Amino acid sequence: MMYILLKGALTGVSRALTSLLSLGGPAAAMQYDNSTLTITSVGTPDPFVTVFRGRYYLTFTAGNRVEIWSSRSLADIESAADRHVVWTPPQGTDHSADLWAPELHALHGRWYVYYAAANPNRGNKSHRMYVLGGPPSTEDPCRGQWEFLGRIHGMPDHWAIDGTVFELNGHWYFVYSGWPLDSTDDSDLVQQLFIMRLADPTSAASPAVVISTPQHDWEITREGNGTDHGINEGPQFLRSPDGGIAWQGLVYSCAGSWTHEYKMGLLKYTGGDPLNPASWEKGEEPLVRAGKYGIGPFGPGHGSFVTVAGQVVAVYHATDSATDGWDNRRARAQRVAFTEEGPYMGRSLGLEVQKQEGGGLVKRVMQRLGRGKPESPGEKSLRALLGTRTDYN
Repeated sequence: MMYILLKGALTGVSRALTSLLSLGGPAAAMQYDNSTLTITSVGTPDPFVTVFRGRYYLTFTAGNRVEIWSSRSLADIESAADRHVVWTPPQGTDHSADLWAPELHALHGRWYVYYAAANPNRGNKSHRMYVLGGPPSTEDPCRGQWEFLGRIHGMPDHWAIDGTVFELNGHWYFVYSGWPLDSTDDSDLVQQLFIMRLADPTSAASPAVVISTPQHDWEITREGNGTDHGINEGPQFLRSPDGGIAWQGLVYSCAGSWTHEYKMGLLKYTGGDPLNPASWEKGEEPLVRAGKYGIGPFGPGHGSFVTVAGQVVAVYHATDSATDGWDNRRARAQRVAFTEEGPYMGRSLGLEVQKQEGGGLVKRVMQRLGRGKPESPGEKSLRALLGTRTDYN
């Protein structure tokens, strides 16, 4: 087992990289590079990617419809994709406006899309989760018919967005972001993560239970006028490549999505009943955030995860400017490594303008080339990886 002394590095980064290099397996043995690859030139907020029979399927927030892009290359998905609008809601319903964060999942032999939508007459406070049913999961999800199945039966009637599904211990679970159940004034200052067990793809088999509430300072956006937004949203289930033996849990987004402070955190599943809040342990530090002294990307968040050639890749949105807000949230891709402590993505993004002593590995990990310059070796390697056919599902 080899250890490398990283002189002049920040203590936290040094520890993380040493741990990374000392673990066994291909992901740990490789020299981690936090290069990011921008895979869309247009806004594709809340990107969700799944793979099926050697193709990538990308969904994202389009606002007035559910659209799926399909391509054999994730690196070139914008130019190479077949694009399909699988659902446009009728006008004048309680689900006609602001369709957010659709996700494509195969459950019980059928394709489903979970998404949030609002009543155009009532605005954001009316957001609820809805489900579409598609063709059999043995068929291309873009080639069959889709139908509106409504809301999830048995789900509490409160503000809810960013729903996702996953299988754990032989059961299917639904996790989403919602306002507190005891809220009586439609306040949007706090968003929590809730979990329910599913009886089937459209029905809950348990009450909704809170498993995460904003508690760290980095989960809160302070407006400067006394208004604080504590936000947990965009949950995604993630397992280590060994099938979750080393780590499994939720990656979630936090702080204001309209700010450059948007970031991703970790909620580790520690075992036991997933409906018990004690079965989830929140990380003390973010998984990834914009570099404090960097030039972007900014506000990395609301990601999903795919496995390509045995490597885990995160696909999330981020902006090029710290002042873009909700504009120009383009899809980015970045490798995910696993250390003894769990998922590792380099902690921060962007070119660090502070002078770093030493160099070598630390310099390559902490820096990325600026926009408009030739791709770095790490970016070229990532592009080559994402241009290959996916693992067959």
